[in-house]
Amino acid sequence: MISTKALTIRAIYLKKIRQYFEQKHVLEVETPLSYPYPVTDPYIDAFTIETQSGIRFLQTSPEYAMKRLLANSCGSIYQICKAFRNDPKAQYHNHEFTMLEWYRVGLDDEKLRQEIMEMLLLLKPNAVIHSLSYGEVFMKVLDINPHQAPQDQLQTLVKEKIGDIVGLASPNMFECLDLLFSHCIEPWLTQFQFVFIYNYPKMQAALARVMPDNSGELVAKRFELFYQGVELANGYYELTNYQEQKRRFENDLKSRATLGKIAVPIDNDLLMCLDNIPECSGVALGLDRLIMCLEGFKRIDEVLYC
Repeated sequence: MISTKALTIRAIYLKKIRQYFEQKHVLEVETPLSYPYPVTDPYIDAFTIETQSGIRFLQTSPEYAMKRLLANSCGSIYQICKAFRNDPKAQYHNHEFTMLEWYRVGLDDEKLRQEIMEMLLLLKPNAVIHSLSYGEVFMKVLDINPHQAPQDQLQTLVKEKIGDIVGLASPNMFECLDLLFSHCIEPWLTQFQFVFIYNYPKMQAALARVMPDNSGELVAKRFELFYQGVELANGYYELTNYQEQKRRFENDLKSRATLGKIAVPIDNDLLMCLDNIPECSGVALGLDRLIMCLEGFKRIDEVLYC
């Protein structure tokens, strides 16, 4: 059971975060916790609920619904809400958790990272924050360019560094990069307090734009924030192209089928409004994990009533 002390600490952080966004003139919104469509991401599993009006899905994040608000000219918005993911309970994960998600109209991913830094320093004034590109960390830790390495080279590296993976006799490029990042890169990141990793491989773009970096390499304009190797946030320079997003959703469904995951419907309502979304960047941050890291708690159930 969460302690009164932890409840008080949560309340203080929630108040500071709301004050921060109020000063930025970012509107607080609420969207449904149950939504007609789950995410298509093959590596995220949503809870399904049956209602008298049909099947709904407990949100894994409020992203789709918030983007539909953005398309309705609401301006910059944020939300503090519950999210649900059908994963095993662990040190840093509960199937029901608290998410802080926000979208800033007119900002690219780099400017949004700067804003996150500003908020972190408000919450923890002595925080030390670093930034490294995805390519940089792979070169430093594994001496490989993740944007150009062929699949067979990545598979060999997985076998050398991690060994045989149960259920993955021949991992694809996406799986190889994910395995190498979680097993080799994340432990290396424990040397940093806060660190942003940005400019991911284009195959990991999800809902982010793909653009050239400073060297001309096509990269996904997305980032993740870590605290001593623990993932806290995932952000995008938002893709607003209907045809490209439809193609990615359809590829997700093919990947789900290959993995034996259930088929899920595509959110066509989101697709239809993408062209009306203004240029913006957005980020989803695990609020419980952030409080754990800032206050030195060891388990998520110390800061979350679960």
